[in-house]
Amino acid sequence: MDAIGELVARSKDHREMRAFHELHKTHPELLDFLVIEIRLRIGRGFVAFSYHNLWEYARWKLEMEMGPTHTFLMNDHAAPFYARAITILHPEFNGRAEFRKSRADSLFGTEVEPAPDKRPRNYARHLRWASGITLEGGWRPSVPHVAHAVLRKPDIHDRPTQEGPYA
Repeated sequence: MDAIGELVARSKDHREMRAFHELHKTHPELLDFLVIEIRLRIGRGFVAFSYHNLWEYARWKLEMEMGPTHTFLMNDHAAPFYARAITILHPEFNGRAEFRKSRADSLFGTEVEPAPDKRPRNYARHLRWASGITLEGGWRPSVPHVAHAVLRKPDIHDRPTQEGPYA
């Protein structure tokens, strides 16, 4: 059982949780892609990221990689599940992306921390366990998630041409 399997096993049973788990089992490369992209962004000096933007980017990139004959369904309802699962498995990302309330919280046993009266600049609310314990201080998987490199084709606009980058 991988880290997602452990997380799902300790969570509430619900059709959306089962759909999230099935998507992960069918396409484990999606989780790895998302984690690698977050690390790339942070490694390039960005302090924050958007799970929504990342989800849409993953949809685009993975569809382009697989080609027009392969359907890769990424239901938007799975996005909050991935956002929470990634943050639970990689708490070093916590506080770098804004969270909104979601049904996924009640299923995972998490909550979005209350917003302070005065938010500092670039403030993003943290995800925590519903008991109020920080993610780091609560449940951890017995086998941590390790993102495996995803084979990627270079973007068409990254390929040099004689006419220039946008020819």
